[in-house]
Amino acid sequence: MKPIHPHSGSFLIGQLNRFGSDLDAKHEITFWLYFPGEDIARQAGKRAEESGLSVEIGPSVDDQWLCLLACPQVPDEALIDGVIQFCIDLASNLGGE
Repeated sequence: MKPIHPHSGSFLIGQLNRFGSDLDAKHEITFWLYFPGEDIARQAGKRAEESGLSVEIGPSVDDQWLCLLACPQVPDEALIDGVIQFCIDLASNLGGE
């Protein structure tokens, strides 16, 4: 049996189920991306908003800027996997993590 990656829709759905969440109700799933500067974080935020995510930008520790993304949806494995990949690509393309 192949282990489930902790950064996957399958893992998140399993955790929600494990803790008794109503999987037919909306959940606000959040993603934290960190960037080396405010301008870059704001660029990332703009792209995320254009993709339908809610965004909050603010300073973080170690001179980093937080781009907090939220996806208020009914949990769906494919949707979550898509948002995770979007976040990975966004951070990678803009020098974030």
